[in-house]
Amino acid sequence: MGYIPFFYKEPVRDPPEETPLNTQPIIKVREMAFPRLSAPDLDAAESFLLDFGMARAHRTDDVLYMRGAGTAPYVHVIHKGTPAWIGFAFEAANREDLDRISKTDGFTPVEAVDAPGGGWRTLTKDPSGAQVEVVWGTTPVEPLGPIDPRPLNMGNAFLRIGKLQRVKTGPSRIKRFGHLAMNVRDVKASLAWYNARFGLIASDRVNIAPGMPVLIFARCDRGAEPADHHSILFGSDMASGGVLGLNHLSWEVIDVDDVLAGSSHLAAKKRAHEWGVGRHLLGSQIFDYWRDPWGHIHEHWTDGDQLDASIPPGDVTIDVGAASQWGPNPPPTFGRTIPPQSR
Repeated sequence: MGYIPFFYKEPVRDPPEETPLNTQPIIKVREMAFPRLSAPDLDAAESFLLDFGMARAHRTDDVLYMRGAGTAPYVHVIHKGTPAWIGFAFEAANREDLDRISKTDGFTPVEAVDAPGGGWRTLTKDPSGAQVEVVWGTTPVEPLGPIDPRPLNMGNAFLRIGKLQRVKTGPSRIKRFGHLAMNVRDVKASLAWYNARFGLIASDRVNIAPGMPVLIFARCDRGAEPADHHSILFGSDMASGGVLGLNHLSWEVIDVDDVLAGSSHLAAKKRAHEWGVGRHLLGSQIFDYWRDPWGHIHEHWTDGDQLDASIPPGDVTIDVGAASQWGPNPPPTFGRTIPPQSR
């Protein structure tokens, strides 16, 4: 799928006329926690993820947990098996919310998490078959070294006086798992399902005609506290040639040097580049996309938009134009899992 080319003008942010989404969802999740995939070779998986900027948190014969430089005990889970995207996890705001959602039809009872950091979880499946976990109570870990962004001297803001800027070669510093995109049959129905259970709300819609979105960027509702522009991007399968399932997975890195230095490192390691470097229109992130050995797309990004719950959704219309503010347009393969032998 990818970002369908459209002519950009400032999104209309008048309150929509259509019936609003549920203002009283069962719970309101806080953010994303991690994705869950499977692959036949955990050695190859770990090698790619080390190059991508992660570190091993824990590994058994059957599952690999990888962490970033931040405080989450892990930000990526991969099981040994047939290459596939299994699903992902949200983080609940509190134990009460976890207990509440677990009593909803289709969710499992709360159980202890047998993984680094422990905690508790409940599971369900969304209408497309993706496994959705809600976790709470995971114990944070110490960061892997400094995780502050590098100070920059730009415009009238000079944050680095008398100090030289030296960026070490090597992988990106990954802060956390930020979002994912999925190809679905009906983007409005998918958002409605996630809104009713987890409180996700629309940030931007890309429409083929008024009221007919083919992309919906959805964020967590954290009230007056800002949240990422999107935690999930729902994309219509009509834009992906009928391909359903995972579009891409995305991790926030600490600063723009991490995007660029990480890109150089992955290129030196001869990893498969997909798209970037550029700056998105919707969400504004500086981005770079790479494929793992089984064709799943992994993104580095930084400097994304932050919106509180008072900002109504914007609407843009597909036309002819660029898919990013600067940088290359997406390749025709973007948003589809492409096995290595087919690339």
